[in-house]
Amino acid sequence: MPNTAKQILTDTGPATVAPSSSYLEWGAIMGGAVLAGGISVVLLQFGAGTGLAMGSATLADGSASWNVLVAGLYVVIVAIASSSAGGYIAGRMRSKWADSTVEEVEFRDGAHGLVVWAVATLGVAVVMGALTAISALGAAAAAAATDIPENTLRLTANVSAIFSFASAAGALLGAAAAWFSATLGGEHRDQGLSVHEVVPLALRRRTAK
Repeated sequence: MPNTAKQILTDTGPATVAPSSSYLEWGAIMGGAVLAGGISVVLLQFGAGTGLAMGSATLADGSASWNVLVAGLYVVIVAIASSSAGGYIAGRMRSKWADSTVEEVEFRDGAHGLVVWAVATLGVAVVMGALTAISALGAAAAAAATDIPENTLRLTANVSAIFSFASAAGALLGAAAAWFSATLGGEHRDQGLSVHEVVPLALRRRTAK
């Protein structure tokens, strides 16, 4: 016989009895991961256009630029924002199975958010690795063709270190944000909270009176 889930009625509405299969719902996970990746691309494009996603190592007079620190902070903000959105979607979209306690429901919601973060992070890592390799080849060619001052090379190395630290910090904070956002999404799912309660007032659908 086919292995299907059954619907039962609980205090918070209908819930699904878990079939003998994986508790991970990859549809919700992939949806959250795609959303997280899309938000990251949009925010990084915005940052590139406004000078936030990329900082110059030096100012016009050759001194160190604070833009690098601002750009690093922006990378952290992008990671937190995208992970939060993806985690919330995964937590809210996954089915609630009735074979678990309140604590287990919270754990499963959070785990879905964490897997969303992992999938999105791996995807970004592949893209960033390719871009880094291309950038390194270009930098090596430029260095061979021109005589770059030693202080510029040192500052450029510092920029790479700052962005590496910012990426690592953003990844860790993004994991925490995805977990807690997924549990929040699951809580809203169980409460049957209207989407209008979590959408900003300016973006809510206006109905005719």
